Amino acid sequence: MENYAFSPWKEGRTQEEKQYLLQAEELEIEDGVEAIGNYTFYGCRNLKSLKFTDSLKQIGGGSFTGCSALRKLYVKMNKNMPSCIKDVVAETFHEVYVTIEFRETGEFAKLIFPEYYEEGVENTPARILETHFHGCGYRYRQCFTDKKVDYHQYDSLFKVAKVYEKQDILIPMALGRLMHPYELAEEHEADYRQYITEKLEETGIYYLKRENWHEGLAYLIRKGVSKSEEAEQLITLASKAEHTEAVSFLMEEKKKRFGRVKKTFEF
Repeated sequence: MENYAFSPWKEGRTQEEKQYLLQAEELEIEDGVEAIGNYTFYGCRNLKSLKFTDSLKQIGGGSFTGCSALRKLYVKMNKNMPSCIKDVVAETFHEVYVTIEFRETGEFAKLIFPEYYEEGVENTPARILETHFHGCGYRYRQCFTDKKVDYHQYDSLFKVAKVYEKQDILIPMALGRLMHPYELAEEHEADYRQYITEKLEETGIYYLKRENWHEGLAYLIRKGVSKSEEAEQLITLASKAEHTEAVSFLMEEKKKRFGRVKKTFEF
């Protein structure tokens, strides 16, 4: 694919093409494309999500310059194959949500690469300018070996993320790995579970506010809670949020897991 392939500023664009690319929120690199040139998406300021496959082996420099709205990647690939995920997230400083679908099984992996920023700090005695990284997003972007995701390294960083990141990143990060535990080691699964258990109320509130509420609450009521009282806590949260559909769903799931409470009377 040539340089500036999707850029609205490519020379020779018609006004109609330019406006389409400036307003485009979703774009896709077709399966079979092996390389894209320099500045491929340069200036696509409204681009929010990008789809590609593991057929893509090379991304040209500056391809995501000006793509400040890019937050979601959807990647279809074979297991244990390299991909260009690292190339994309390396060009971003803000958080990026990555959904990986494996061709052979239809399984998924969901990863979040948090935001970070660089700061140049002058070391006067040494007469050098040092680069300091703030946030743990830079560390997460190093979780690759030969362009393959290193899931163990990724999951091991959660303890660091809890220090630096806000709940709106930590909650979907933890639940995403628990719901789609591809190459998730027991020790890291325990870390994620402990966090969700400790933040059960916050996690419930987080998903009640989102379109994918059913996916998150289904995991919590089926696997995230261990007591009837915890299930009732989720129902109460849904009731306070006036989310009648969620209330009905949670009550039915609670009945399946814990049965009806038998009342006893003393005379």
